[in-house]
Amino acid sequence: MLETLGIAGKFSFILLSISMTLSVTAGLIFLFRWGRRTIANLFFGFLLILMGVTCLHHFCILLDVYIEQPKWLFLPIYYTLWFGPFLFFAIKMWLYPKYRLVWSDLKHAILPFGQLIYFIILFNSSIEYRESLGRNFFSPFYGAMEMVLYIGTFYAYLYSAYRYVRYKDAHLRNNSEKKEKQEIQFLKQMLKVLLVLFWINSGYIVTDFLMYQFLDINLHTMRGFTRFGDISFGLMVFWMGLNGWRLVFKSKSTSK
Repeated sequence: MLETLGIAGKFSFILLSISMTLSVTAGLIFLFRWGRRTIANLFFGFLLILMGVTCLHHFCILLDVYIEQPKWLFLPIYYTLWFGPFLFFAIKMWLYPKYRLVWSDLKHAILPFGQLIYFIILFNSSIEYRESLGRNFFSPFYGAMEMVLYIGTFYAYLYSAYRYVRYKDAHLRNNSEKKEKQEIQFLKQMLKVLLVLFWINSGYIVTDFLMYQFLDINLHTMRGFTRFGDISFGLMVFWMGLNGWRLVFKSKSTSK
């Protein structure tokens, strides 16, 4: 099947493979890192794993799995609405390990679980039933609405996480240890680059939507356009997976 892919397709496949491997393996390690920042590690670990698993959705698009096997269209491997909350709480609890989750924090789980339940229900439904519902029914978590929620919430959570980092940096500027300063700079760099990569990915999503809805131009008929979406998302996952492994090796070096 890979032989039928062009240069952009093969590059996408390689990038997504590396990104998924980096992210999932680093995420699994964080799930078993116990200590003062156990909760933060759990959030970060699940973030990396879910970003890696979502790469499978892009593999299915890349390899035409959804076209050849329509029954797999709603396979629950698409977790875009989980990224923001997991990133936010990972950063918040990394900076403030004494913080304890409260019942009001559950509001952040409404959309993520809504997306998961939606996919589970439709995946276990027949193709005939899905077709009878019509395209408009799929919109809340798979069409334009999902795009709006994904882009809007991820920007909001990313911005909020960065504000916590800046606040902590200002608070510790004159009385922090070298290790704490290095941690703050690490988080700043990670979030800044992630923001730039998400600009690219969200730009692709918005351009695709606007061109199709308002100008009736299907950009996916252009050679390489769909691959740009795979690559832009793959770079985000690669960056987060890479930083996951950087944190793993940093903790090992400091523990020696």
